[in-house]
Amino acid sequence: MNRIHFSDQSEGRYDRHNLITWWDQKKVSQAKVIVAGAGALGNEVLKLLALIGVGNIIVIDFDKISPSNLARMVLFREEDIGKPKAQMAAKRLHEINPEVEITPIQGDLGIDLGLGEYRSANLVFGCLDSVNARWALNRKCIQAGVEWIDGGISDFHGSVSRYSPATGACYECTFTKKTYERFNQRYSCPYGLVNSIGQPKVPTTAVTASVIAAIQVQQGLMMIHNIVDGLQPGTRLMTYLKPFRMVINKLPYNSDCLAHYTIPTNISRIIADTNTTAREAIEKAREYLPNVSSLSLPFDLVTKFCCDACKQNELVLLPKGKVFQNQARCPKCGEMRTPEISNIIDLNNAYVDLTLYQLGIPQNEILQFNNSDQTIYLKFQN
Repeated sequence: MNRIHFSDQSEGRYDRHNLITWWDQKKVSQAKVIVAGAGALGNEVLKLLALIGVGNIIVIDFDKISPSNLARMVLFREEDIGKPKAQMAAKRLHEINPEVEITPIQGDLGIDLGLGEYRSANLVFGCLDSVNARWALNRKCIQAGVEWIDGGISDFHGSVSRYSPATGACYECTFTKKTYERFNQRYSCPYGLVNSIGQPKVPTTAVTASVIAAIQVQQGLMMIHNIVDGLQPGTRLMTYLKPFRMVINKLPYNSDCLAHYTIPTNISRIIADTNTTAREAIEKAREYLPNVSSLSLPFDLVTKFCCDACKQNELVLLPKGKVFQNQARCPKCGEMRTPEISNIIDLNNAYVDLTLYQLGIPQNEILQFNNSDQTIYLKFQN
């Protein structure tokens, strides 16, 4: 019996894409996107982005792979358990499409990814499972002036929302009293340190994740191609899989929402390395704005713990979002210590001669400098 072979060695990877009348593979290949979250939804979004050939992908996730991930996350294997999700996702994406440049970051999307990275992206995909993470991503995207596409999943339904800094409701606009209560559960009073309560587990399957991820990526493709069909800014598509149903809702805009602030686009650069100190950065800023006296940190910095009971201090130097409530307990006497928190470094600050790296500032961060009545933004870039 003779076998017929249909393979054509001259056929390129993206030839079937190019048969689509509106498709521009060059636009897709030149696009840069950020995927926040490499869980069930993030796996599916990343897989699709690699298959269609999006040229530059940053994936950020702080978590490691657990056994329950294997039933819902196509990029992970049993031997990956205990390894960082972002790194292993990047490894598998390279296997799927070696032409795609993938940068994995194991960290916090609000702390470990510089605002300049958000600004340089064409769009951002939110593949997150908590109010707090979405709040942080929403703030970053609005500040950077970049649109983001949020996905959410449950057992038999999911949602896709489009948020733009320019128009329509943002994610924080939709907050209710109950949303703020959920948001605040993550932090302990009175200092707002992270508590040890784990995030509730979301019941879902790879099926729901696949459906919602496909809608997210299709929406992203239309935005990359400047196609106005699909979701408009400030709208949400609810997708139900039992029974099948789709509904688009316009989200309520809140003119008093505190998230609505975008950093100016005309920003000079600090060409520096990780050894640049806060003092040197302030001196550099003075070349653009006279009498600059301080650097505003992009987060609250816990500088030290102070124990009133045994008078012992411990140097911390970590963003508040990385400091847990149980770390505040004094290892010597067992009493709760008071954290010293700062978000401004001026020339009289005890930490002004520390490097930007030591202060926890990531590469490609956009930094704010102030004098008595003006503000300037500069980029910290290697």
